[in-house]
Amino acid sequence: MRHSNWSNKYTTFAVGIGVGALLALLFAPASGEETRDYISNGVKKGIDDAASTGRRWKRRAQETVDDVKSTVAGAVEAGQEAYRSVRDA
Repeated sequence: MRHSNWSNKYTTFAVGIGVGALLALLFAPASGEETRDYISNGVKKGIDDAASTGRRWKRRAQETVDDVKSTVAGAVEAGQEAYRSVRDA
């Protein structure tokens, strides 16, 4: 009994999706070619935005790594200087 109820719900859902897609195609405000161009341009813009964001994150990460390297190098130099001054004292 439960399996049948579950199956009916998903069948009804799938039919609803199909009807919705069919109605969307029938009442689309643009031609198929215009719609494909719109979708294609949207995908290209999304890819370009993602690539730009990736480059920006890479640049920020490199700046952070460079800052940490500089800080560590300064700390090492200070530690070496302190060691030398204690050793020579």
